[in-house]
Amino acid sequence: MPYPSLFSPYSRTRLYRDLGLTLAFSSAFSLPLAAQESGIEVDATTLDRVEVTAPIARESGTATRTGTRIAEIPQSISVITDRQMRDRGIHGVEEAVWFTAGAQGGGYGTDSRSDWLLVRGFTPARYMDGLALPEGSGTGITRIEPYGLERVEVLKGPASVNYGAMPPGGLVNYVSKRPVEAPLHEVEAQVGSDDMRQLAFDFGGPLNDSGTLLYRLTGLARNSDTSVDYIHDDRYFLAPALTWKPDDANSFTVLARYQKADTKSGAGFLPAEGTLLPNPNGRIPTNRFTGEPNANDYVKTLKSLGYGFQHDFGAGTIFQQSLRYGTAEVDPNVAVGAFGLLADQRNLFRYLWSTREDEKTLGVDNNLQWHFGDRVQHTLLAGLDYRRSRYSYDSNFVFAATSLDVFNPVYGSMPDLAPDFDPATTAGTRQTQSQVGLYVQDQMKIDRWVVTVGGRQDWVGTDSNGSHQSDDKFSARVGVNYLFDNGFAPYVGWSQSFQATIGTEHPDRGGSAFVPTSGEQVELGLKYQPAGGNLLATLALYQITQENTLTVDPEHTLFQIQQGETRVRGAELEGRWNVGRGLSLYGAYAYIDSEVTKTTVADTLGKQIALQPRHAASAGGDYTITEGALSGLGFGAGVRYTGEHYGDAPNLWRTPSYTVFDAAVHYDFGNWRLQLNAQNVTDKEYISACNAVYWCYYGYARNVTATARYQW
Repeated sequence: MPYPSLFSPYSRTRLYRDLGLTLAFSSAFSLPLAAQESGIEVDATTLDRVEVTAPIARESGTATRTGTRIAEIPQSISVITDRQMRDRGIHGVEEAVWFTAGAQGGGYGTDSRSDWLLVRGFTPARYMDGLALPEGSGTGITRIEPYGLERVEVLKGPASVNYGAMPPGGLVNYVSKRPVEAPLHEVEAQVGSDDMRQLAFDFGGPLNDSGTLLYRLTGLARNSDTSVDYIHDDRYFLAPALTWKPDDANSFTVLARYQKADTKSGAGFLPAEGTLLPNPNGRIPTNRFTGEPNANDYVKTLKSLGYGFQHDFGAGTIFQQSLRYGTAEVDPNVAVGAFGLLADQRNLFRYLWSTREDEKTLGVDNNLQWHFGDRVQHTLLAGLDYRRSRYSYDSNFVFAATSLDVFNPVYGSMPDLAPDFDPATTAGTRQTQSQVGLYVQDQMKIDRWVVTVGGRQDWVGTDSNGSHQSDDKFSARVGVNYLFDNGFAPYVGWSQSFQATIGTEHPDRGGSAFVPTSGEQVELGLKYQPAGGNLLATLALYQITQENTLTVDPEHTLFQIQQGETRVRGAELEGRWNVGRGLSLYGAYAYIDSEVTKTTVADTLGKQIALQPRHAASAGGDYTITEGALSGLGFGAGVRYTGEHYGDAPNLWRTPSYTVFDAAVHYDFGNWRLQLNAQNVTDKEYISACNAVYWCYYGYARNVTATARYQW
């Protein structure tokens, strides 16, 4: 089953068992907290110590849609659990992937509007519970609230056989929190840097004595500034869920979600002189706001309602259906942006940019699983899915704003700023895209061998600004794993991707809809997870080739164009190890050699993918004292290295490498956890990327968060 707790109300016992939760016993915790963290019913008279370590995943439903052991998947996948995210005190998915090999988060530095991600050099597809999220210009870069997630699964490489439209780098699947059988009660308060204040709650459990009705209600409210002047980061999140399970054969789960982000644009977009390069007037402060306080509002609202249904026919035959309808809307707004320095090297040349955007999406997936065979054990999956999106975007760009002294700013020179969408000057996109996919997959176990074979046919129709485009594509995958008794599992896999891309060229180039991209990957790897599940390590070597690659239009930098072919070759090593009762270690390394091998764009042949470093590495650990007077006190630390990389397609703007450190201290007692997290402890000032001489971005500044969590 692809998402067990979506289609059937797994108990917390089974959920944590599948995730590989390691339990020991320590006097640092009282019995009620331990029972709720582990889901295991225990007799208080038999235990005197309880300790819960961060879980290590054993299974994933993202790669195959069938709830497969990670060792049996012929492709790299990283699972970031809810507990791991909470222990690190993160507030965005960008931060969640910082210790994941082959994934980059925060390429444009701090941006309260969105999560900027790369997986193996490409912007990944974004899914929630196995169904696609909006993909528009602004709606598609939404910062998903991590508190509402059970886990984040990063699948690396093409996966069109199961998902259809897909970039070759892979996908990020957000798995929502959903109803549980054991009573769950949690409240959490946080304060932190930039006057951050946040309250959150998470409640769940049975609604009736028979346990046929279960619920989950998760919510959050946040009020915060950011490291950039005048930019706030306010968030509101609510996710109710209800499961009805009348018998062992049927379950029906309804998932609703509301998320609103109220913030501003105006971070980053600073000139190279004064950030990456010297400026006779000095260095531009990292907190510099380039817009206007009475403008630059950015309010984005996401709403969705969906369900998951499962019926077990018996004899290994299961039908599953999931559906979600969602809306994403960016309120009409006007922003003042920066476009480099004037000749005096201190005043910014600025522009006005007004936008409005909304997108409506519908996705449904139906599949049937058969488990059969004796000598050859088959898990056969056949499915039909459908998705439809309607996307509307308007923008107005004019060089009509006053300048701003970036070293001594005086705001308020533009008092009358309101959205103005003059049809004569507005660039607009009206696009409707529908996709139908038919897929089949067979996972065959023959003694120690696991052979995975799949194929899919897609039909995609795109209507864009009055023109129609039809595309169809067959995608395939083949993979082989061998399972040793000692936990080692070598594998080899080949897979394809196909993506009909939403968007259009600049009107000067004809304004045509983008043609589909396609890609394929060959991957060779070795996974290791011994019995007990307290260690998981993956080594992978791969090559990805993509055709019709999207890149920034050199003549119209706010638009994109397609070039010929991009090749990515890489090596990844990632691992997590729970050592004994109190120590967890984790680390990742990625080498990515990207190159444009064919192109119609001048000065990009042979160049690297923008924002993607050749080398990236991270390591961290957490230790909790389990005995004595200090039992329950723990410490964590991490280090993250990002190698030098380019911020533009022609590779003219290279960003130096940087290394930052994280730290944490936590104390568990009774039903409480007190926790202090610090990212970029030394407050290292670094440039995350430069697109051009007029646009550079500072990286994440130091951020400190104090958390008090109570569970009962």
